[in-house]
Amino acid sequence: MACIAFHCIAIVAEPLRFFSQSEYQSAAETTWLRRSFAPYVEWLYLDHGYFFFAPNPGPSHLMGVRRVPPSDPARSQPIHADRPIELARDVDAYFPNRQSQWPRLLYHRYFMLSEFYNNSFAPAELPEEDKQDLLFVDRWKQDRTFYDALTRSISRAMAHQLQSESVELIRLERQLLSIEQVHRLGWTLDDPRGLGGLPENLFTHPNADRDPSSGEPKGPLRPRSEPPWRRSEGRAIPEEVIHP
Repeated sequence: MACIAFHCIAIVAEPLRFFSQSEYQSAAETTWLRRSFAPYVEWLYLDHGYFFFAPNPGPSHLMGVRRVPPSDPARSQPIHADRPIELARDVDAYFPNRQSQWPRLLYHRYFMLSEFYNNSFAPAELPEEDKQDLLFVDRWKQDRTFYDALTRSISRAMAHQLQSESVELIRLERQLLSIEQVHRLGWTLDDPRGLGGLPENLFTHPNADRDPSSGEPKGPLRPRSEPPWRRSEGRAIPEEVIHP
């Protein structure tokens, strides 16, 4: 009986720690519990996967790829967040793509790459008010350097795959559908109205001025102690990310 209780506590140790953490720290009690059971939890690999979809799944991200110069005149038009995106019409290729990337492990590789690329995003420029914080600017430069290198690496591989001299990468975001959109309006999970393009400037990001907890506007973006994109400290500049 004691062994069963021990195992059950080990199973919930990591979810409890994850659920109780904030952006800056975790609850002391759950952190202590997780550390106490660490050898057993890590031996049985009971600490995996919780950060992907819990506690609240967010939007998914795709990468659109277009040949430069465009192979179709319709693809010379810029992609905007205010109009639905038809993948077959607006891009030459995209990933992840379940139809062209098989077996599933390959699809998962591209899925993780698109999310990693989006999480590595740093804006092309900063608002003037943010430039007053020198530490903020320094972190932005590091992250932008990493993001540019990642863009070049993926672009080289995709240009080779599409047999093109150059390609343009476009970050795409598919928002989770609401209950009303599914049940009343009849939208499907792959409805083009749920897919939008993401700009390269942070202060023009369509969701930058929204409170993630409510979805309601919260006013203009203000400087923060930490950049609103992932820190690049400790990350190496990639030479090659994917191989066609």
